Amino acid sequence: MKRNEKQNEGFFGSLIGERTSAKTAGLTYTVAALAMFAVSFFFLLLPTTEGQTPQWKLYLNFLAAPLAFLLVGIWYFSYTKTSFKEFVKEQKCRPKYYLIAVIMQVGLFSLSELNGLFLKFLESFGYKNLDIELPSMDGFGFVGVLFTVAVLPALMEEFVFRGIFLRETKDFSVAARVLLCGALFALYHQNPAQTIYQFICGAAFALIAVRSGSFLPTVLAHFINNAFILTLEKLKISAFTPPVYAIILIISGICLIAASLWLTVFDKNKSTAEKKKGAAGQFFLCGSMGILLLLLSWIAGLFVGV
Repeated sequence: MKRNEKQNEGFFGSLIGERTSAKTAGLTYTVAALAMFAVSFFFLLLPTTEGQTPQWKLYLNFLAAPLAFLLVGIWYFSYTKTSFKEFVKEQKCRPKYYLIAVIMQVGLFSLSELNGLFLKFLESFGYKNLDIELPSMDGFGFVGVLFTVAVLPALMEEFVFRGIFLRETKDFSVAARVLLCGALFALYHQNPAQTIYQFICGAAFALIAVRSGSFLPTVLAHFINNAFILTLEKLKISAFTPPVYAIILIISGICLIAASLWLTVFDKNKSTAEKKKGAAGQFFLCGSMGILLLLLSWIAGLFVGV
């Protein structure tokens, strides 16, 4: 849906002048970064007893990002004067894209070896991957963890990255939107060990969202990814036997190739972009603060691991 660009009143309007989609996309990323650091800092200030981290604090660690994205959404609809109802209507897409998203996610599991190679590369420089502590998954605890670590992040991250962000980068080519979304998605997680996998996942999800015109299929794919990892953790499965692992990789690889070919070659719903001169500069001007903060945090995480 074509929206009129207009002069925004208020703080950002006085700083950046006329609002454009590219500027809004950059501001969205900066606001997302600031919101994440603000929420995380607030949670860090909450008093806890010495010793083992309490369960409620573990849950808060995973709720920081969804809460930050909720704040981003509130800011976005207020800043752009976009109707939430209008935004929701834009997310309608053909059912086939949900199937494609599932096939793509199954295919992405084949890249676990690639991520392992990148981790070994970092370890050659002395990097040690720090384990992420999850809340207890005993009994009904698994339901709470599934909702907090799989459902909420899938919904809120896709809402911002494949929803708002891609909506506001329509002045870029499809390739630029996909690669930029993947890179910024990986950077936002600030986890050096997962950078390659998160970049590819972010780019793949962006391609699905661009082709379908909706972020909802990628919410399903994102949930499957997180839920699968949690289920393996719950069942205490750290590795598969060589024959089983080989079969999984073959099936996964076929799914990845099939989904990628469909979206890039055979999908008739080809998305066009009205590329505008200066859009890239406008985006990076407004998104530079968020990118810089997250890049510094990523580098800090790399040195902490070393």
